[in-house]
Order: sequence, then structure tokens, then C-alpha cells
Amino acid sequence: MKLNSTRLKSYTYTLAFSSLSYGLIFGLYMFVYSGFVPIALVTVVIIAFYAFITYFLFAVPVQLWLRKKPKKFSLVHLFIYTAVAFLAVFLFWHIGNPSIDFTVFRSFIYYIMSIAAAFIYWYWDSIFLRNYNVHRK
Repeated sequence: MKLNSTRLKSYTYTLAFSSLSYGLIFGLYMFVYSGFVPIALVTVVIIAFYAFITYFLFAVPVQLWLRKKPKKFSLVHLFIYTAVAFLAVFLFWHIGNPSIDFTVFRSFIYYIMSIAAAFIYWYWDSIFLRNYNVHRK
């Protein structure tokens, strides 16, 4: 599979917009959760950075694999992204808290973070896939 300029832009935009969206959503959540303490807005950047790393390690390889047979807004692709997101969030959660075994599965935030991460990446992938297909024709 050859990565031409348009395809590379599509992957880059998906990665960037997904990371920023994830950072904004959870960073603003932390801002509200902290009682609107202004320093909590720094979490937007921190979360976006961690999201970028996670998406780059887990979502981009899945995206490369799924783009062999591209489908916009495919529920099957959303399911695959969700399964990978559950794994990625679990691994990063476990790295941050090695003492936590499988109690993470009882945490509501684990499911919210995983599903939101998958949905955000799937959404931006579908948007930029559409743009890629328009420019390809």
C-alpha cells in the first residue's frame, strides 16, 4: 500500500483532530469537575498529548488495515475501533496504576474513555476518508 500525499494528509488530519477532540472533551470535563479552576485547563493539552500517543500506537495501525476496504461511517469499523480502544485504555491505565488488576473494569470512566476514544477516531476517520475519496476521483 503506497502512501501518497493525499492519503498521508488524511491519516495526519485524522490523528490530529482526534487527539485535539479527545483532549478538549476530557480536558473541559476536568475543568468543570475541578470547580472551574483555570489551571485545570492545562489538562486539555496533557490529555491531547496522551491521546496522540495512544491513537498513534493503536488506532493508526487499525486505520491502515481498515482502509484496505474503506467504508464511511461503518458500524463494523466502529466496533473494531471500540475493541482496540478498550485494550489501549486498559494498557495505559494499567501502566499508570500497576497495582490495579481487573478492578478497572468496574470503573464507569474506563468505559466512557474507551467508547469516546473509539467514537471520536471513527468519526474523524470517516470525515477524512470521505474527503480522501473525493480528491482521489
